Amino acid sequence: MIKVGPLDMVFLLIENATLRAHMTAFMIFEKPKGQQASFGPRLVEAYRKSEAAKPFNYKLKWLDKSIGSWETVKPDMNYHVRHIAIPGPGSMKQFYETVSFLNTSLLDRGHPLWECYVIDGIEHDRIAVMIKVHHALIDGEGGMRVMRNCLSDSVRNKRLAAPWMAFENAEKVRRPRPSVSQVQKLQGVLKRLTSLSADLIGFGNSVFDMGAQSLNLKPRMTSLPFAARYTLFNNTPKSAARAYANMELPLDQIKAIAKATGTSVNDVVMTLIDDALQQYLREQQAPTDKPLVAFMPMSMRDESSGEGGNQVTVELIAMGEPKAGIRDRLSQIHAATQSAKEKGRGMRKAARQGMALVLTGVLTMADNLPLFGKRPSANLVISNMKGPSEQLYLGGAPMVAFHGLPILPPGAGLNVTFASVNKDICLAIGAAPEAVREPYRIAELIEQAFRNLRVGAGTTPSNKPPNTARRTRKTA
Repeated sequence: MIKVGPLDMVFLLIENATLRAHMTAFMIFEKPKGQQASFGPRLVEAYRKSEAAKPFNYKLKWLDKSIGSWETVKPDMNYHVRHIAIPGPGSMKQFYETVSFLNTSLLDRGHPLWECYVIDGIEHDRIAVMIKVHHALIDGEGGMRVMRNCLSDSVRNKRLAAPWMAFENAEKVRRPRPSVSQVQKLQGVLKRLTSLSADLIGFGNSVFDMGAQSLNLKPRMTSLPFAARYTLFNNTPKSAARAYANMELPLDQIKAIAKATGTSVNDVVMTLIDDALQQYLREQQAPTDKPLVAFMPMSMRDESSGEGGNQVTVELIAMGEPKAGIRDRLSQIHAATQSAKEKGRGMRKAARQGMALVLTGVLTMADNLPLFGKRPSANLVISNMKGPSEQLYLGGAPMVAFHGLPILPPGAGLNVTFASVNKDICLAIGAAPEAVREPYRIAELIEQAFRNLRVGAGTTPSNKPPNTARRTRKTA
C-alpha cells in the first residue's frame, strides 16, 4: 500500500455534498467516415477491455479518520466505463445538460476514484469522452498528460487507447499536487507543516516577509492573506448546483498581444478575465473599490532546462485596479505575476509547498470560521495549463473540442481555468449560482475585453470575429 500524501489528503477531507473535489474534462471527436454507427460501440468495448495503470488502479483505504493509503486493485472496467446515447436530435444544448448532470454526483470511494463516460449521439456525427477523476489521484497537469498520451497526431493511427492505460515512452505521471489546493481547517494545515521539518529553510523567512509587508516595512510582492475585498464572487454554494460556460480564443492572436506588450500569454488571459469580471460587477451594481485577488497556481519551471519534479507554487495575485484601462491593467498584472515568480524562485521546493499549505489554509478559513467570512484572502481561482499544440486523433477520429468543468474552491464561488490546446486558448468558467448566475455573460465580456486589448496593444485587428463559443449549463 502507498500512503496518501498530505496534499492529496486535503482533497479527500474537504469533500462534501456541496464541495466536490473531482476534476472533469471532456473531449469531442468527429467520427471517421463510414463509422458513424460502429465507432461508439467499438470504443466502449476497447475501453472496457483495457488495463488500468497507476494511479487509476489505486483504491482508497482509510487507516483512521485522517490517514489513508492507496491499495492497488484491478478495477471493474464495466463499472468505470459507461456508455450513454443522447436522444435525437443530439443538440449541443442536450450534451451540456448531460455532462452537467453527470458531474453532480460524488465519486464512489468503494472503487478507484475515476469514471469515464462515452457520450454518443451528438449532432454532426460526433462523440465525446468525459473523464471524472479525483484531485487526490492526479493533478491538472498530470491529467493533461494522460489525456495527451491516449491520443495520436496521425489520422492513420487506429488504436483506441484510453487515458488510464500505461504507455511506453510516455512521461512518468507526476504524483498528485494541487493546482487548486484546499484544506479543512487551518489547524490541520499547521499540523502537517510540522512534519516538513528542516527542509523548510526559507519558509520562515517568507512568513517574516509577509508580516513585514503587512506593516509596510517592505514593499509588497504579492497580495496578503485576508486583504481582499468581499465581492459577489465570494458567495459560496449552498448546494451542489453549478453553472458553467466554455469559450475559445485564438492562441496566435493572444501570442501577438503578449509579444507586442512584452508580457506573457498568461498575463494577457488574466487581463481579459480581470477586465471582464470588473465589468460584470459593475453590471450587477456591485462594484469593488480594490483589485480582485486571484488564488493562482504558478509554474516555476525554467523551460530552457530539463529539470523534472514538482516546480509549482501557489500565490495570491492582486490584479488590476477596478477602473484601469485595458492596457494599464495588463501592465499591472504583468508586474504582479513577475513579482510572484521572483519570490517563488527564492524559495526551496519544500518551502514553496509549506507556503502553499498556509495560503490554502487561510483561504479555507473563510468557510470554517465566521469571523473571517467577510475578510477573504482571494476572490476567485485562476488556473493555467499547457496542452497539446497539434491536431490530435483517437482511432482516426479528429478531436474538435476539449474543455473542463472547474472545481470551486473553499471561500469563493468562481473558478476560471484555461489551457492552450492546438490553435486555441480553451477557457472554462465554473461558478456557484450564488456567485455568478450567468457565466456566459462573463464569456461575452472576455470576448469584448479581447477586442479592446488588441486595439490597445496595437496588434492588427482581424476582419473575422474571435473564434469563441459560449455555452452555459447548470446542475440540479
